[in-house]
Amino acid sequence: MTSYQRFMSALSGQKPDQVPVMVFNRDWAMKQVGFTVNDMMNGVERFVFAQYHCAIEFGYDAVQDPHGISAESEALGCTLRIEEGFPLTVIDHPIRDYEKDLSGLKVLDPYRDGRLPSILEMVRRLKELCAGSFVVNPYIQAPFRNAAMLRGNDVYKDLSRNRDHLVQLLEKTLISQIAYGNALVNAGADVLVISDPTSSGDVVSRAYWLELGHEYVKKLVKYLRPTGVKIYLHICGDNNDRLETFADLDLDGISFGEKVDLEAARNTLGDRTCIIGNVGTANLLNSSPEAIADESRMCIEKAGKNGSFILCSGCSISKDCPPENIRAMVSTASEYKY
Repeated sequence: MTSYQRFMSALSGQKPDQVPVMVFNRDWAMKQVGFTVNDMMNGVERFVFAQYHCAIEFGYDAVQDPHGISAESEALGCTLRIEEGFPLTVIDHPIRDYEKDLSGLKVLDPYRDGRLPSILEMVRRLKELCAGSFVVNPYIQAPFRNAAMLRGNDVYKDLSRNRDHLVQLLEKTLISQIAYGNALVNAGADVLVISDPTSSGDVVSRAYWLELGHEYVKKLVKYLRPTGVKIYLHICGDNNDRLETFADLDLDGISFGEKVDLEAARNTLGDRTCIIGNVGTANLLNSSPEAIADESRMCIEKAGKNGSFILCSGCSISKDCPPENIRAMVSTASEYKY
């Protein structure tokens, strides 16, 4: 099997020839080829080269766009802090006052707004390079995550104090994410990852997740399904109290952070949902290759013995992650033949 076939087989709930591997590796891949954060933000060619080179060099199965850079949020009016050595951070939120600001919030035009056209170009070029070999796997924000970027931490107060306005904001972010998701598919995406750390069990209750985060992910998936791409959700944090709630989202897979027990996730979701995860990001930075191999085996034993599994980092890895630890993940996964 090619990497593409292996990855897509697992997302289809099947058994590929061996366990596929993916790493959330935006900054790390850039560092491997000597590029900076500014190179990533402003250089289509450099980012594409970094992704393609590292997939070949390290042997994992998917390439990505610059997921996690809040590109949609920036295009809708957020200000980002972009500094070497620091994570990209939203530092200014345009929806400060619902009464004043909400009516002026536009729907994204992915072909005109912010850096979205550049990201679409990255996806097009990655598809040209990787068609049939590696999966092209770009990112979109979940509606609730997009709302949180636009509103800031006040969005959590809105859950109980300003629900009507929050729902109006979510309806707008939903439309924007549908537009952006379709544009990514048109550019060549094989798979879309919906990112929703804002709905993590570390920050919102199970009840609030079900009432808002869950419902808007479900709506987003419904409107993206006609594109025909595979769709999975990445959600960080401790979500062990809501595992069964992911079953009715019509997703092909769920990517869990390292706080989730993969055995419990597999037992709850069954064998048809692809489980993706969840080697710890701190461990990938600080542990030995032997320890990473052991952790990778444990992940596979818990959730991947019958296929429908992709070994992955629990979230985005540090740019300083030792390359030999990524090689340890890939090598360990290759031991598991179906």
